[in-house]
Amino acid sequence: MKKLYILPIICILFTNCIGILDEDPKSFISRTNFYRNESDAFAALHGTYGTLGSGSFPTIWFMALLECRADYSDGRGSQVSISNYSQPLDASNQVRAWNSYNEIYQGINRANAVLDNVPAIVMNENTKKQILAEAKFLRAFFYSNLVKYWSGVPIREKEFTDFAQLPAPRASRQEVWDFILNDLEDAIPDMVNSFPNGQAGRASSWSAKMLLADVYLNLQNWQMAAAVAEDVILNGGYEFVAINEPDDFHRKIYGPDVITHSENIWSIQHSETNGNTIAQFLHRTQPGGYGVGGFFAWVPVMTSFLGTWDKNDFRQNYNTYTFTTAPSGQVIPLPSPSPLFKKYQDGTAASGGAHRNNVPIFRLPEAYLIYAEASARASNSVSPLALDRLNAVRRRAYGYNPLASSPVDYTSALTFDQFIELVLQERGYEFILEMKRWNDLLRTGKAKVVIEATGKTWSDVSLLFPIPVDEINNNPAMTDEDQNPGY
Repeated sequence: MKKLYILPIICILFTNCIGILDEDPKSFISRTNFYRNESDAFAALHGTYGTLGSGSFPTIWFMALLECRADYSDGRGSQVSISNYSQPLDASNQVRAWNSYNEIYQGINRANAVLDNVPAIVMNENTKKQILAEAKFLRAFFYSNLVKYWSGVPIREKEFTDFAQLPAPRASRQEVWDFILNDLEDAIPDMVNSFPNGQAGRASSWSAKMLLADVYLNLQNWQMAAAVAEDVILNGGYEFVAINEPDDFHRKIYGPDVITHSENIWSIQHSETNGNTIAQFLHRTQPGGYGVGGFFAWVPVMTSFLGTWDKNDFRQNYNTYTFTTAPSGQVIPLPSPSPLFKKYQDGTAASGGAHRNNVPIFRLPEAYLIYAEASARASNSVSPLALDRLNAVRRRAYGYNPLASSPVDYTSALTFDQFIELVLQERGYEFILEMKRWNDLLRTGKAKVVIEATGKTWSDVSLLFPIPVDEINNNPAMTDEDQNPGY
């Protein structure tokens, strides 16, 4: 018999529990005192965006799960279990996975609330379409993270307003992907192409197209993945940021003062009042502005590709470091473990405080690499354009013009298999700590081989995160048999 812990799980998953236990009726947001005008519609949409980066998803615990699963990063302290591939996650990290799952569904419910209630508001119709389209994009983004790391999950497409809506069977993986595709196809025509800098965190039509290209890549629909990525490259108006030295990555792309840049397609925005705590997981307490209050919980794995990374690649120098410089100018070598990850530092952050660095979700280099991989896989051959798309990303990493031939270019002598390996390796270099690598290993079926190559022991229990126990206990349409293998 199932246990019924209904109110707690519903309040975690769904936003309409706000005020349920509050005796002051003025604090309860309902259809009678909300969703009255355009301002309310925008407020509801902003609440959906507010799911991002405000708790476990996608930073910090969801990010910890993905980064410490990647071959290049080991978890320390309470996160050791994430990097132990031979056993299920321990209790602490199962809770972190459950919290991430629940927060994703909270975002889904907020998107559903927009989609269910905004259509009835009397307002500018074009603005209304745009708001609804962004909500569908966000719902698709939320579900894409569920299906990648939990596989098939319950599909909820209506705002939760009644306990009669509790039963929701676990859909198949393909059904979830199909739902995502439908949302994106509906959303893209009504999304705008750009926003002013003050709204840099909002998703444009190009953000949605990047998610669409990523969906097709995961579904191995190579032709469509290549076509959508090429649309972004040719028509999105984005340009590679020029890199002349390693620190340019900090100054121009990842630094705390960077609001947006020419290759930013969509990112989670952070500020003094809405900061991230990523740096605390990367650095140790030390002078030099890297990790004030840090506890270096994500440590580079030097038996991965990090150990053979060409030091002439500016990304190698930018992404890891072995020493810091004190305010006096004294060079201070790091104690063991060394090196540490360098990205997302904010030297102005208070001790233990939040950092202002934005977290990229989609950047232009990914469109280039999706095109390179997908077009090659579609034809089982390497076209000159696919090769040039790969080389463009590589050139920029060495300080060359990405759109002109360079001494570091790969040549046309590559076999198909060699080319695919180089594309995946380039993704590894380019997207360190951007929550890409673990999915790349999963979707290509390379996780076991790559993890074992670092010296770790593998078990297939690592392929998926556990479904929350409360979801199984409280959802009448699910049973213990719906749990992912090993849990």
